[in-house]
Amino acid sequence: MGGDLSKAVPYEDRPLPARAARPLASLPGNVLRFGQSVVLAGGLGIKNLVTEDEESKESSIKYPLNFELDEITQETRRESGRFSIEYATLAARLACFSYLEGGMYWRSDTRLVDSFHVTHPSQFSVGMLAASNKVPAFVQGFQPDLIPKSVDVNGESVSLNTQLSSGWGRINSGLLKEFDSDTDVVIMHDVTRETIYIMWQGTQSSTDAINDVRFLPRYWPYGNRSYFAAEGFVRSHEAVIMDIKNTLKKLWSTNQYKKIFVVGHSLGGILANLNAHAISYLMQDELEKTNLPKEERLVCYTFGAPRGMTWELRNDYNERVPHSYRFRNDEDIVPRIPSPNKHHAGIPVILDEHRVVINFDESAISSFVDDKSELSEAFSDHHISSYLSHVIGLQSRLRVTPEQSDMIEKAFTSLVEPTDQKQAWTVLQPTEKSKTNPLARYIKVGVDPVPLPAGVKTILQEAFGKEKVTDEICDNLLYYSSKLNETHIFDLEKPEDVQEVSINFFRTSLSELVLESDKALNLDKLRYRLAFDQIDSDNNGLLTPREFVQAAMTVRGEGDLSKEVQDEEIIEMLRKEFKECYNRMKLPYPEDPNMELSTVSFIEFYIWAKDNKIAADQLR
Repeated sequence: MGGDLSKAVPYEDRPLPARAARPLASLPGNVLRFGQSVVLAGGLGIKNLVTEDEESKESSIKYPLNFELDEITQETRRESGRFSIEYATLAARLACFSYLEGGMYWRSDTRLVDSFHVTHPSQFSVGMLAASNKVPAFVQGFQPDLIPKSVDVNGESVSLNTQLSSGWGRINSGLLKEFDSDTDVVIMHDVTRETIYIMWQGTQSSTDAINDVRFLPRYWPYGNRSYFAAEGFVRSHEAVIMDIKNTLKKLWSTNQYKKIFVVGHSLGGILANLNAHAISYLMQDELEKTNLPKEERLVCYTFGAPRGMTWELRNDYNERVPHSYRFRNDEDIVPRIPSPNKHHAGIPVILDEHRVVINFDESAISSFVDDKSELSEAFSDHHISSYLSHVIGLQSRLRVTPEQSDMIEKAFTSLVEPTDQKQAWTVLQPTEKSKTNPLARYIKVGVDPVPLPAGVKTILQEAFGKEKVTDEICDNLLYYSSKLNETHIFDLEKPEDVQEVSINFFRTSLSELVLESDKALNLDKLRYRLAFDQIDSDNNGLLTPREFVQAAMTVRGEGDLSKEVQDEEIIEMLRKEFKECYNRMKLPYPEDPNMELSTVSFIEFYIWAKDNKIAADQLR
């Protein structure tokens, strides 16, 4: 839909195209759609259309083959381009966020907000407030902010919110949506780190799935010679690249940035690779003028990316974007599916519940899933939440000594091993691996906190000391672990009141409550969550308007809410509470009916309580 945009219907008044049908309940939608499409493409067996007559060119960042990471290198001592666990965890969080807001809707609970923020940039959902760092810290480890609506260039205000230069779409506050190709990108920034972040969303619709299987080579217009990449990926990238370039140029002109960090998952992973390669040419002058080494001024981290580049393009990519790491969960099917004359780019990293190997030997790894009984894990391992779980679990493991790590695993193993004693939780063994490896098992706890057994408590206190592993932590560690999904944006579909506890969740929870500098904040969130669950009578992870309003009245000493008060009036009372929060933040309350609150999730409850300076013990 190109042409004269001045004669077009105002963008915000246009009817929004319908999204693809929601995914099957058994698998996350993006995993299922991408899996179906790439299995089809890989099975077609089209012969190579481009020859591979070049020698392999690898990244200038050298690792021994199958290098097992066993310690964290502090950022101040990390050599240029070497693997960064800080970058990896941030990249995984950004990739998660690209599905939440890059999809132009925010689910802080089961409500689907179809009023896209990209078309209504002035209307901030509560989730957008959290993402914009406008509310008390809730989301763990997430520093970047949405880019501004305009920047000052030579004393003149230049807007960053515009119609896209081609196709049908718009960019608002860094949220970019192009409807014809269904391409979703988020651009954020962190001025303190002098960094611009670009996040590419993965497969979310039937249009994305069609692009996934368009694997025939198409000319790639960046570089000093003719390069080619898979047609569908080039189409998605080229639909928005000029608008991304223009945004980068405007931001860069403010002299606040020195680095560009590109991330993506699944389809978004290969698009991030292509984007980083394009940026290395489109922003070459700007990047070369920084005082950063080549290995640090342009960075790319991807998760579960498919093959998409011809051999020659892959070689040029490795030379121009040396600081590029490509993560693959051990059972993820998507990166292993063959595609005719298409290759991965970047340094490969394989990981699972208890190990990570950099520059692993891909020739020694099976190219497809042979055991059909493990096919469900091959798809579930592709989900971005699984990658984030593994990465933060790795970070938590590497921040302790090997002896402490062994004791954490010993404690978890004692919780999941068979016993004659009655347990307050259920042990799940969902895969073949989990039947023999206790670290691959899960713990399913109930709604209420369950204290650790005395033996497990002793193990952890011997590892970290009784002064750190307090009785309060031991009484609530499994409970905190079961809520970790919400505080780390794992869950992209809907909140659940209880999540299964993996070894990664167990490690991370212990780290957050015992070791991290903001452990007091994490304990504070734990206490608010306990209060929330006491109010949530049906234990579904959402407060009804009556439950929330009654809690607010009780805290203020206003007595009980009369049963005679009608539901419509109670909902208005609920919304009044949040309108006052918006007023204190000097932000307009979203008037769109689709963005109005009709239930209250924990993130909303927490924001409301902190904004009103209500202590957790007042709510219990």
